[in-house]
Amino acid sequence: RRVEGSPAARALQRDSLRDLAGILEARGSRLVIRHGPAERELVDLVREVGADGVFSHTDHEPAARQQLSRVKEALGRLGVSLHLSGDLLLVPTTALRTLSGKPFTVFTPFSRRWLEADKPAPIPEPSEIPTPEAIRSSAFPSESPDAQAEDASALPPSLPRGGLRAALERWKRFRDEELEQYAEGRDRPDRDGTSRLSLDLRPGTLGIRRLYAELRTLQRNSAPHARAAIETFIKELAWREFFAGILDAFPSVATASFRPEFDQFSWVTGEEQTLRFTAWAEGRTGYPIVDAGMRQLAKEGWMHNRVRMIVASFLTKDLLVHWRFGEAFFRSLLGDGDLASNNGGWQWAAGSGCDAQPFFRIFNPVRQGERFDPEGIYVRRYVGELASLSGVGSAIHAPWLLPNPPALYPGPVVDHARARARALAAFALLRH
Repeated sequence: RRVEGSPAARALQRDSLRDLAGILEARGSRLVIRHGPAERELVDLVREVGADGVFSHTDHEPAARQQLSRVKEALGRLGVSLHLSGDLLLVPTTALRTLSGKPFTVFTPFSRRWLEADKPAPIPEPSEIPTPEAIRSSAFPSESPDAQAEDASALPPSLPRGGLRAALERWKRFRDEELEQYAEGRDRPDRDGTSRLSLDLRPGTLGIRRLYAELRTLQRNSAPHARAAIETFIKELAWREFFAGILDAFPSVATASFRPEFDQFSWVTGEEQTLRFTAWAEGRTGYPIVDAGMRQLAKEGWMHNRVRMIVASFLTKDLLVHWRFGEAFFRSLLGDGDLASNNGGWQWAAGSGCDAQPFFRIFNPVRQGERFDPEGIYVRRYVGELASLSGVGSAIHAPWLLPNPPALYPGPVVDHARARARALAAFALLRH
């Protein structure tokens, strides 16, 4: 798989490659790593080992599809075949279509078909992997997973570990402690109620087929409440594949709004855009739940999903900054920055995507904080200026209302009520 994305994503992938190298070695094989254009490096490798076929997986990302096309052409000139299988998703992006034969652009009917669709079981892992002796030799050219590692200063200071062992630890913790309460706990950033497996599904460290098979086995053997919670989690996997299908069918969404009129929306520009975006990116908007999310992203390379929706709504609707800036900023820091899911989530929040949240639904950041972080645990964890602040509710989520607001914490960058009115007026003009 291509090693791209943020420094955090590349660091997690290096962890995965180190684990994979150990697994292959234990089974009589070896991981060979080369850096460079895939069409060049694979051709060289094919010549060195005398291979007559190359096997990989399909990919729905535009850059990956272009890469596969170049590889296929280069291998074809040698008379070598490229064999592709679907392994990143449970259901191939082109497998499900509406009655008119078009890609699904609404999630609910897609999810119904997706849940009914056949999903291949995981293939048993081989105990041995036959490998030519020449490749197993240390003299055969290969680079270390860390050959092109970024400086540690470029990484989030509390980035989780990647690799298979870390992925299995995350899955076991979530499965044993949180899965049965997922329907209630997934929206609470003050609790550790989500799986964080997006860090492992993106690079394929934890196989999606294995995860799905274990979920269905657990569901069959669980009480009704737990079965419903597991179904809720499985539908989150369906969202992942829905957005992958959108990117595959409409690659232009990577840079343009799915609803093209939103590219003509009255987004702020110039100095106003710069000031607003900077306050948001640095976690200094004056709205604690927004700032906590942005600081968690900077610290961990990950953000709770409910908070992702809150900060995206705030940037696009309170601050009127184009969703593209937020989407690109997320990808620059996220360890799980899957292009399809990140883009789909941002366009959903901005109202510009398929089956998106209506633009006129604008999250109130204070109420969102009061509802999903009622005691301010999440805010205090990430916003140091408010860590010692007493009280709950608006005392922590609207500190500017206190008789003596915290001196080191900024006041609101915008008034939410006025910002909401401005956004709705701009949306009314767009509709006309």
